[in-house]
Amino acid sequence: MNCSNRTPMQLGKNVLLCVVVFLAMVAISVGEVEPTIEFEVVEPAQAIEERIPQPIIIEVARDTAAAAAPAADPPYEVVDTGTDGVVRKSFRFEKDFGVRDALALVASMYGRNIIPASGVDGQLGFRTLSDVTFEEALRAIVGTTFKCSEQDGLIRVYTRDEYKKVLEDTERLTYRIFTLYYLTAAEAQTLITPVLSSNSKVTVSNAGSVLFPTGESISSVTGGGASNAIHDTLIVYDYPENLALVTEIIADLDTRPLQILVEATILAVNLTEDTQFGIDWTTLGSVVTGLPTTAGTAGELVRGTRDFLRSVGTGQVSKSGGLSFGVTADDVAVFIRAVETVTDVTIMANPKILAVNKQLGQVYIGTKLGYRSQTTQTNESTTEKVEFLETGTKLSFRPFIGNDGYIRMDIHPKDSSGELNVEGIPDETSAELVTNIIVKDGQTIVIGGMFRDKISARKSQIPVLGNLPVLGAAFRGNADQVVRQEVMVLLTPHIIHTPSETDAELRLDDIERKRYAAKDTLQSISRPRLAEDYYEKAARHYIEGDNEAAMKQLKKALVIRPTYLEALRLKERIMAETNPDDLKKMERILLEDLDAKEAPKFRRW
Repeated sequence: MNCSNRTPMQLGKNVLLCVVVFLAMVAISVGEVEPTIEFEVVEPAQAIEERIPQPIIIEVARDTAAAAAPAADPPYEVVDTGTDGVVRKSFRFEKDFGVRDALALVASMYGRNIIPASGVDGQLGFRTLSDVTFEEALRAIVGTTFKCSEQDGLIRVYTRDEYKKVLEDTERLTYRIFTLYYLTAAEAQTLITPVLSSNSKVTVSNAGSVLFPTGESISSVTGGGASNAIHDTLIVYDYPENLALVTEIIADLDTRPLQILVEATILAVNLTEDTQFGIDWTTLGSVVTGLPTTAGTAGELVRGTRDFLRSVGTGQVSKSGGLSFGVTADDVAVFIRAVETVTDVTIMANPKILAVNKQLGQVYIGTKLGYRSQTTQTNESTTEKVEFLETGTKLSFRPFIGNDGYIRMDIHPKDSSGELNVEGIPDETSAELVTNIIVKDGQTIVIGGMFRDKISARKSQIPVLGNLPVLGAAFRGNADQVVRQEVMVLLTPHIIHTPSETDAELRLDDIERKRYAAKDTLQSISRPRLAEDYYEKAARHYIEGDNEAAMKQLKKALVIRPTYLEALRLKERIMAETNPDDLKKMERILLEDLDAKEAPKFRRW
C-alpha cells in the first residue's frame, strides 16, 4: 500500500485500524479475547463518500494444537490410607524422582516444615511407599545418605559432612541445670558421661556429709559442719541434642527407690531334764558331829578324825532341792539324796526393720555387758581397757530388689544371752546365722534351724560292789541329764512402694492398746491411776455433752498431775466452746499474745 497517494482522512483511518489490530493481538495473547475478533469501524460523516464498501474483519487465532493438547500427569501419586485418626499416606514416584522434590512433597502432604541444606540432592532409590506416617516417609527418603534434626518445629536435612559441621559448631553449646533428689551428683556424672561430646563440661556440687554415728555417743564429732545442705546438683554444658539425652537418663534413673520391710522371727527352745541319785554311807571312828548344811558341799559329812570305811555316792548329786535323808547309828552314817529338775526355756524374738534398697539395715535390742579385757600397768599408772559384749536380739541385712517380685538379701539374725563368770570374763549363749538368700515378696520362709538332743549319764561307784544287783545301788551314785535344744529362724520380707503400706496406723493402735492395758495394772490408789481415771471420766462427760461435769473431773486430774497434757487440751477446748472470753484471759494465752506483739520472732517456753 502506497501512503503518498492517499488523502489525510484515509491515512487517519489506516492508522486507527493498525492500532485496533495491535490491541486485539495483545488481548488474544493473554487469553482475554476470543480466537476470532470482528471489528467494524464507522467513518466520520464528512467522509461518507469515501466509505469502504465492506467492514474490515481481522481474525487472530491461537495455536490450536497447543490449546487442544491435554495436561501432562504429575510425576507422583498420593493416596490417603490413614484410619483411626492416624495420618498415613501411600506414594508412587516416577523414575528418577529427586530427593529434594520428595522432601517438598512429603512436607506438603503432612503439613510439616522441612528445610533441606544446599548439599542435599540426588534421586530416590525407590518408587513407592505404602501406608506410611510422616516419620516413616522421612526416614525412607533420608535413608543412610543424609541426616536430619528437628528444632522449634523445623526439620533440617543435611548431608553427612554438613551435619558433622553443624554438630561441631561450638556456637551451639549451651548449658542446663539438673537437680537430683535420689542420685548423688557423682553417680549421675558417671552415668551421663557416655552420651556427652568431647566439647562438654560437667560441674557437680560438693557431696554432703555421710558420716553417721553407729554405736557411738551423739556427742562425737560427726556433725555436718559446712557441708552442702542443698540437693545434689549437676550443671552440664553441651550441645542441645546431648542435653536432651542427659535429661532422659536422669529422669529414668533419679527416681524414688523401693524399700524393704523385713520381719524376722527367732524361736529358741531349751529343755533340760536332770535326774540325780546317790547314797553316802560311812563307818566312823568317832561320833558324827553334824549333817551338811545348804552352804556345804552336797554329800559332805562332818566326821571325826578317821574314816574306817566310806562310800560317797552323793558326789553326783550337785543340784539343790529334792529329797535329802540321813540316818546315823553308832559309828555308821547313811545320807541319801535324790533330785530331779526340769528346765524349759522358750525365747521368741520378732524384730522388724525398714530399709532402702541396697542399703544396710540394722536393729539391736538388748544389753551390753561391760568387762575388763586388758590391763596395762606401768610404774606410774594402771590402765584398764573395757569392752562390751552385746547380748539380746540383733538383725542386720542388706536387700537387693529384683524386677520380678523377688528379693536377694544378705542377712544376719542373732539372739543371744550372756553373763560374767567368776573370773569376770563374759560367757555368751547365742543362736545366729549368716546367709545370702532369695525370697519372694510377702513370702515367709525358714532360713535356718537346728535341733540338738544331748543325753548324758554319769555314774560313780565302788568297784565290784557298785555292780552288784540291787545292793549295788548302795555303793554308787547316778546323774542323768537330757538336754534338748531347738532353734528356728523365719523371715518375711515386704516390698514397700509407699510408706502407707507399712500399716503404721495399725501398729500405733496396738501401742495404745498396750498402754491402756498397762494403766489398768496400776494400783487404784496410785496418783497416775487416779489422774488417768479422772481424765477418762471427763472425756466421757464431754462426749455426752455434760461440759460442767467434765470440767470438775479435769480439775481433779490436774490437781494430781498439773502437767497432764491431754487434760489441759480438753479443758481449753471446753472453755473455747462454752466461754471464749475466759479462755482469752488464761495466763498462757495472755502471755502469748503479749509476746507476739513485743517480740514476734521469739517464743516463751
